[in-house]
Amino acid sequence: MSIVHIPSQKSQRIQLGVELAMMCVLLVASLSAFGTSGIGVACAFAAAYGVPRWLYARLSGGEEKGALVLAVAGLALVVWAFCNIYGWPEAVGHALSNPEISSDDNSYFRWALHYYDGSVEEIDTKFIGFPLMILLSWQIFGVSIVWPIAINVMLTLLTIVLTGQMAGRALEDRVKADRAHVAYLAMLGTALLCYWMSHGAMLLKEPLTYFAVALAAYAIARMKAVRAESGGRMWTDIALFVIAIAILSISRTGVIYFVMAGVVLTMMDNRQMWRYGTMLLGFSLVGIGVGIYWSNGFSAEVQMRIVAGTNAGGDIMNNIYKAHGAYGEAMSHYFELPIWQKLLLLPVTCIVQLFIPFPWPGVEGLSIGSLATRFQWGWYAIAGVALFYLFRLSWKKQSLGWWALWPFVCFAAAAFSTGGAVSRYILPYEPLFVVVAVWVICKYREGHWRRSFRIWLASYSLLAAAILIFCYLQTSL
Repeated sequence: MSIVHIPSQKSQRIQLGVELAMMCVLLVASLSAFGTSGIGVACAFAAAYGVPRWLYARLSGGEEKGALVLAVAGLALVVWAFCNIYGWPEAVGHALSNPEISSDDNSYFRWALHYYDGSVEEIDTKFIGFPLMILLSWQIFGVSIVWPIAINVMLTLLTIVLTGQMAGRALEDRVKADRAHVAYLAMLGTALLCYWMSHGAMLLKEPLTYFAVALAAYAIARMKAVRAESGGRMWTDIALFVIAIAILSISRTGVIYFVMAGVVLTMMDNRQMWRYGTMLLGFSLVGIGVGIYWSNGFSAEVQMRIVAGTNAGGDIMNNIYKAHGAYGEAMSHYFELPIWQKLLLLPVTCIVQLFIPFPWPGVEGLSIGSLATRFQWGWYAIAGVALFYLFRLSWKKQSLGWWALWPFVCFAAAAFSTGGAVSRYILPYEPLFVVVAVWVICKYREGHWRRSFRIWLASYSLLAAAILIFCYLQTSL
């Protein structure tokens, strides 16, 4: 799992000095904004950055470019989270233990608070994974919005590290670039997913979900490792996979089906690893059972409604996954359609799924936060490169095989099940697209597909611009 690299002592000292300076600035800003409570804020975010930084140093041998990506991503996330924390409780006169939040954030917070001291009524939360994490953090550090968000920052940075390691493992000896450079490119691509990154600064369960998927994907990538020594210890990978499934079973059970799809597709590339893959599938089935039990059948009920296509099921699904605007009106009966009609509409729902949220402020109004959250150009670029692989390369002998189709299958399944109306549901799989895009970029730099890749990028850019202009005009009417 490690990447051999020996950085210079001078560069290490410079980087350490910069990181210490960043910590000092964080402490001063925290004390200025929160008074004595700022010490806890600074410690929380220092730990949120320190843990992924330590892990990356151990796994990469101190590779410098990836460490720089991690530092910049960590700085952006900490600033983002710091602004959120200041805006929610402090700006409206609330304490850090009593923030002014709403929607899912509030439900998770109140569930944890109920089981912490019983001061509020219990909230009906189907999946207890994230609120349980909040509760456990409070048992150690006390009630505050700071530590759960700091943990989300840490999970997001850990996912960036894991994506780099997964890319290094899956693409090693499939490109001329060394493993350290591949990992760096994957980390950079993941850090450019601004909408994906923004969830790390919020009180939402998405970071826990995509961290678990990254853990599972790293274990699955063992079946893609060309060199035996690159695989590492099998039982370590199995343990990581079990942890991932345990998290998903109580956080978002339906994602386990997508993880199973990854296992099956990767097994098709390496049938010699069928015993390993079968074990992973077995753990996945146990996780689904646990998830259905913990949610009192809610997960299985929703899955049946997705397929049912009845009026009753359609009405309920419309309430859960309601699209807005002209698209919502046009697709108002989507969940009442039979499966074959939904499959015919899949290109439409996939296009919508690709471009939402649109890269302009919505009902939240114009602000730095809204612009940063909706800065989707990194995702559009990565998706465009990955789509080049799907349409131009996936069917060729020198492709990445069935494994590389995994993110596309997950993407299409999310679009099919929600009508393309829920942007958050593809977040766990966006880092997988990054790995595919990194392979394409590395092969392009080696001299492959020079002309066809440029033509594709130009055509994709024009088409994406036309779609975005059309959608902007529709939403502005």
